[in-house]
Amino acid sequence: MPSITRSLQPAPANPASRLRLWAGGVALSLLVGGLLYLLTARELEQDAQSRFEVAAHDAQQRLASAVQSYTGVVRGLAALFEAGDEVTRVEFRRYVASLDLAHSLPALEAVSWAPWVQDARRDAFVASVRADRSIDPRGYPDFDIKPPGRRPGYAVITYMEPLEPYRDKFGNDIAANPAVVRALEESRDGGGISATSQPLQVSRPTPHIALGMRMPVYAGGEVPPTVQARRARYMGSAGVSFSVPALVERALEGYGPQVLALALYSAGPGKPAGPLAVARGDRLLYRSPAGPAGERFETVLPVDYNGILWKASFSALKKDMYAGFDRRLPWLALAAGFVATLLVYGLFVKLYWTGRGALAQRALLDTVLDNLDAYVYMKDRERRYRYVNAKAAAAFGRNAEQVPGMLDRELMPAGQADRLWARDEAVFALRRRVAEQIEFVHHDGSVHQLWSVRVPVVADGQVAAVLGVATDVTELHQLKAQADAANRAKSEFLSNMSHEIRTPMNSIIGMTHLARQAAQEPRLRDYLDKIRHSGQHLLGIINHLLDFSKIEAGKLELEELDVSLDQLMRNVGDQLEEAAAAKGLQLRFDVAPDLQRTLRGDPLRLEQVLLNFTGNAIKFSEGGVVGVSARSLAREDGHTLVCFEVRDQGIGIDPAELDKLFTPFHQADTSTTRRHGGTGLGLVISKQLAELMGGSVGVDSVPGQGSTFWFTARLADAGEAAAGPAQDSERVPTSIAGARILLVEDNVFSQQVGRELLELAGARVTVAANGSEALDMLACAPFDCVLMDLQMPVMDGIEATRRIRADAALRDTVVIAMTANASVEDRARCLAAGMNDFVTKPVAPEQLAETVARSLARRGQAAPARAASPAREKPTASAGLLDTTSLAAALGGDRDKMRKFAFLFLDSARERLAEIDVALASGDLERAAAAAHRIKSSARTVGANSFGLVCADLETQRERGALAQARALAARLRGLHARLERQIGAELGARATDTR
Repeated sequence: MPSITRSLQPAPANPASRLRLWAGGVALSLLVGGLLYLLTARELEQDAQSRFEVAAHDAQQRLASAVQSYTGVVRGLAALFEAGDEVTRVEFRRYVASLDLAHSLPALEAVSWAPWVQDARRDAFVASVRADRSIDPRGYPDFDIKPPGRRPGYAVITYMEPLEPYRDKFGNDIAANPAVVRALEESRDGGGISATSQPLQVSRPTPHIALGMRMPVYAGGEVPPTVQARRARYMGSAGVSFSVPALVERALEGYGPQVLALALYSAGPGKPAGPLAVARGDRLLYRSPAGPAGERFETVLPVDYNGILWKASFSALKKDMYAGFDRRLPWLALAAGFVATLLVYGLFVKLYWTGRGALAQRALLDTVLDNLDAYVYMKDRERRYRYVNAKAAAAFGRNAEQVPGMLDRELMPAGQADRLWARDEAVFALRRRVAEQIEFVHHDGSVHQLWSVRVPVVADGQVAAVLGVATDVTELHQLKAQADAANRAKSEFLSNMSHEIRTPMNSIIGMTHLARQAAQEPRLRDYLDKIRHSGQHLLGIINHLLDFSKIEAGKLELEELDVSLDQLMRNVGDQLEEAAAAKGLQLRFDVAPDLQRTLRGDPLRLEQVLLNFTGNAIKFSEGGVVGVSARSLAREDGHTLVCFEVRDQGIGIDPAELDKLFTPFHQADTSTTRRHGGTGLGLVISKQLAELMGGSVGVDSVPGQGSTFWFTARLADAGEAAAGPAQDSERVPTSIAGARILLVEDNVFSQQVGRELLELAGARVTVAANGSEALDMLACAPFDCVLMDLQMPVMDGIEATRRIRADAALRDTVVIAMTANASVEDRARCLAAGMNDFVTKPVAPEQLAETVARSLARRGQAAPARAASPAREKPTASAGLLDTTSLAAALGGDRDKMRKFAFLFLDSARERLAEIDVALASGDLERAAAAAHRIKSSARTVGANSFGLVCADLETQRERGALAQARALAARLRGLHARLERQIGAELGARATDTR
């Protein structure tokens, strides 16, 4: 289903308009992408150009270094001849061999010595060379100066290494070449190295270009200062020849960028003008193999060849100088620019259309909120309304446009504004959602009950405002009040009906018991037994109705006490053995060996379910055996799941009726009902009790063969200390002979029944008709026990008990409630008032005597403890915090009941404290004081005196209007509650279900 906000979008533009809009966006995107492409390509080309220039300069430096290396050899040779008067051929060879030129300078082809020979010494010079047998024993008989002819002087290559490859050069007069002789003369006169600029084409071993360098040698070992002196002392020249390609390739061998191409030129005559470039007169010395065609970077760099300029022309393909993905980056920039521009353009287009739709959607939202049957508002920290819908504005008597920007006190009475702000302020403080019912007075004075939900509006990590939505629940509130009243009326009706029925039932059953004790005639005793049985049956029906009502209302509470399954089975047998024997049935009980231990649960409710199942089995069986068993199904987390089964050999149940058995007021069929009777509540109560105990119920049956009813219950595992002897501690005396008992009862029949039953048990009984008479009698004479009815004229039993506990002389008196009010609430009221125990009418004579005897026995055990030591009067660290004396007196010293009642108080106090916190957060002192009042009395009952005093103090803050003091007292109560919980656990023990 489309959302409501989508239903009011602006009408779409026509296709032509949209096409033009997007065409413009594509064009703009292409333009931006193209610009990014050009800029990126330019930057990348500049980077590549820089890398090329760096590579070219590095190669230039390598070439210059290679030239310097060969120059160094020439200078070394010159130094050799200058160091002595004469260097022999052997010494020359040894020196050259020591240089290992083949490895260090492989481009070097030959090393030579050419002495300067005057024509007058020519013949002697030739004769001396021919006669030199220092290396070749034969000498050099064919040696002669070449070319032949007489000249003023000769520069004859006399020593050469290696000699054999270049023997044809042996004896050459290099001064015969005019260009060479000019270079030699310039070198001689200048004292520097002479480098040949004219390349020589050498054919061996492969055709290549070679160059040479020569350095003059002067007698005396140093360069003379003048030209005349240099000419006079000139001895000759030492020189080398080298292969230009070998020099270049050796210099650039192993160099990284193999993409560089090199053309090496020797500059022609004349000084270059402008940027260095290859000129027409330049002579090519070397060219590297031609690379693939394409756009290239080019540069010409100078290399100094001993005063002669070499031009190194470097080039490289542009694509080879780009790194990695450089060539793709312009296209990526184009794509990124296109896409990004298109996205931004699309965003602006979207914002454009969104902007057009925003007003329409805002109008729609306002329409929806204004027609919403709820009060919607937003308020900031300054108590200023930022938004209200029409309904909220109408409550202020304004329209929705007038309210935003106004303070709450400007729109409503100050008192109401402050109360509502206190609730809003709590959202700012708690930073969480708060939902509660509030009362709101419209501008016209009408009072409305609202269910308000307020949430924090967070901006930049801070709660900037509160958004509230409130629904008018005035009608629902009225219906709830009516329902609560009806529920209270129902509870009061059940309580009153229970009281009105149980009171005469008490007389009927009690009088029957008394009459049977006096009757001697068997026939009369039989009549009385039947009356008593009918009365007990009627009482069972009443109990079923009350249990069903309590379970439906969720008010039935389970106890957790020690449970012995063996004892439980014996109790069931004791109560049903006579009924089974009357029908010729055998009762058999079986408890699994692993359950022969103490467990924790509610023995009364377990027994109730077993009695119901077993009683039904006896009722619907005519013979055979009724078996009752208990076995363990599972054990985990400190609990045991126990399955109880009741098998009979009775009439069985029709399969069609099995699914309906556990529904209220249902019997298997009408004939069975007429024959056997019953309310149809027993099984449904059993089912609900089993579920309350964490289990379930079921039945298996075959008509004519019998049925098996079963239920499961989850029982806690008791500690080892609780096993065995714990049962013996529950045994108390049942004799009340000689006890002085005050019976407080307004019904004359109940007075008679109670008096005679107690007197039959040996007690001395005095009767009072109401609580006031009882107090007067207690003031005049001591009594061991008071049996107190609850509902009486003049003064009821609750008020009378409170006054007894408040009287220092009477506070230790045992008070037992004996009332027809049998609800859990009634029992709690009695214990809270300070009563020691509780019995319901009609009461069995044995139960009455046992209850009185148990309470008297507990008082007898507690009394010495109160008088045991004077040190008791010395206050302890926790005396003001918790005094269990009054609680022990009220509950007869029963620690289980004391612990249960104390923890019930803690749970109730915890709920009230939460209620106080919510009330104070909203500034509602009335509500906080009411909650404090409710827990004050309970605190004093359990002996939490300090807690009760703080509650009383908090209650008084209502009249003072001291909100800050009330909040401080509430914080103190929370601290006392935590201390009380620890103190109660230390003195009375932790409850089994308490995990805090």
